Amino acid sequence: MDNRDIRDQSNARTPTEYLLGPDVVPRSAISIYEPTDTSFALADVRAMISNSDLYSTRNILQRILNVSARGSHHEKLSELSFHLDSQQSAAVFQYAQILEYATHVFGSQVSAEDWLGRSCKYLDNVVPLDVVDEASGFRIVWSYLERIEHGVYQ
Repeated sequence: MDNRDIRDQSNARTPTEYLLGPDVVPRSAISIYEPTDTSFALADVRAMISNSDLYSTRNILQRILNVSARGSHHEKLSELSFHLDSQQSAAVFQYAQILEYATHVFGSQVSAEDWLGRSCKYLDNVVPLDVVDEASGFRIVWSYLERIEHGVYQ
């Protein structure tokens, strides 16, 4: 059994709970606006990403912050009090939501990460993870996950 299998069995926090907190239950889509607009703490984002082998190995944090690991903002990334801006927070929330929904659809985080990290014929062989941070890409991947969930896919 690898670490991902153990994580799937023992992890009680969902990706969005790392960002919103374990006691927050969004009542509506607009109830997500305020936390993303006021921004997420870097420490919470790191915790969410560290729970995913795929997100950790694909440098999702650098994608969200639009910096390289050796970039000029490297010092800023080490500050625990650093908060993302509203656009970065929206992108990280999309990553959290898509991982959470894919985990629901595929039954485990391991299977969800495998699917998110491979090219997808339905998406013209694009890797779903590679388009999640853009609003239209997020909607396309979400829509396809809905089709898979309901058994209506090609």
